[in-house]
Amino acid sequence: MEKTTLSPSSIHQPFSSYSHGISVEGAQRIIFCAGQVAADPEGIIVGEGDFDAQVDQVMTNLKAVLAEANASLEDVVQITMYVVGTENAPKARIILRNHFDHIRPASTLCVLAGLADPRLMVEITAFAAVG
Repeated sequence: MEKTTLSPSSIHQPFSSYSHGISVEGAQRIIFCAGQVAADPEGIIVGEGDFDAQVDQVMTNLKAVLAEANASLEDVVQITMYVVGTENAPKARIILRNHFDHIRPASTLCVLAGLADPRLMVEITAFAAVG
């Protein structure tokens, strides 16, 4: 499987640790991960009011979904991050740098007034391609 970063010279450079696009040749499987939130295995919201604690749980959950399909963050080619409040938007770029810097998936960031449960501050979806 070959992943190629797409970065057209006719548009701006990425603002953070992402790519404008990823082309995947020879993938045998594509994994679609639903939006992961800061809920523990019992469904209890983790880190109420603490963005960083919620990100840790979200990433734990995302890694678990990928592992179930014998994949990892290394296989992620696209993510969408939903964060509550403009004050958390810069923190989303830190998520990219800390977890995806060397991978640089295609990425979308949405800043919202709230998520389905008002205690949630972040939700992340992902697509992965496995060769």
